[in-house]
Amino acid sequence: MQKFERVAVIAKPQGAISRYVRELTDLITRTGCTPYLDENAAAHMPSDCPFESGSAEEIARVCDVAVAIGGDGTMLGAARAMAAYKVPVIGINAGRLGFITDIVLEDMNRLLPAMLLGQYVADERSMLEGSVWREGNMLFEGLAVNDIGISHGRALGMVEYTVYVDGLQMAVQRADGVLVSTSTGSTAYAMAAGGPIMHPSVSSMLLVPIAPHTLSNRPIVLGSHTKIDIEVNETRSAVASFDAQVLIDVQAGDVLRVKVSKERFTMLHPVGYNHFDLLRRKLKWNYLPQSEHPIHTPLQDQTTPVQIPHPTTSEKSSD
Repeated sequence: MQKFERVAVIAKPQGAISRYVRELTDLITRTGCTPYLDENAAAHMPSDCPFESGSAEEIARVCDVAVAIGGDGTMLGAARAMAAYKVPVIGINAGRLGFITDIVLEDMNRLLPAMLLGQYVADERSMLEGSVWREGNMLFEGLAVNDIGISHGRALGMVEYTVYVDGLQMAVQRADGVLVSTSTGSTAYAMAAGGPIMHPSVSSMLLVPIAPHTLSNRPIVLGSHTKIDIEVNETRSAVASFDAQVLIDVQAGDVLRVKVSKERFTMLHPVGYNHFDLLRRKLKWNYLPQSEHPIHTPLQDQTTPVQIPHPTTSEKSSD
């Protein structure tokens, strides 16, 4: 395993994490590595901070590993920035659920030094490449780690769209939107929209309609060499979304083209990482509420026998 020397620090811009960013840079230095800060991380540091800083793309050129401290959104942005430079990313969870930032703040001092010294599990993931087209001209092109899709904009009306798979029409739908997801994104918005969970080693794409206006629509898994075109037929307001972080306004006639990217990104986990253990912990698959709040009281726990009332003689005679 590779021992790292130059560490990019990518931080979320808001939130009370200045203390933890400073602890992180100190920890990196004590491990014998040199931290390089993105603009957000630099903003959390004192004015006399001695470390070099720049955009995520700039520091990616000189670093051999990145540490993202924040939530899953921070990790998504770091992964997109680092992918082109083949820089692996370690995630430290200073957000909420933390599906892909799997080191909690309390374990940062214990786990991170060993990982920077070469003790880690490498986890390579697929990415998506998407582009927005209008009248034959490309308006935007970008990468995504979780998903690319179309959803209604500020107006809450539905979007009507046509899905083409490798040039063949698959469906015309009306819905709040539609997602194309990676296996990494299958535990994010796609799961909330009713899609299945895909193992990270699967490079296929998951097509998931969002609140479709039909009872028969289902998500579908498509091959990794497939090309998906989503044409907007009718909408009051709609946006194309890349990881829900980059938003492009679209209109009727626009086409969103999505495929699996040649670029891949690598996450690093602590030694002993287990994806199924992660699912159990984050999704609480082993949580049995009846063990804490039983619905039925066991008979042996009843201290007073249940008394069944019987009618008295006077009540019988009155009948």
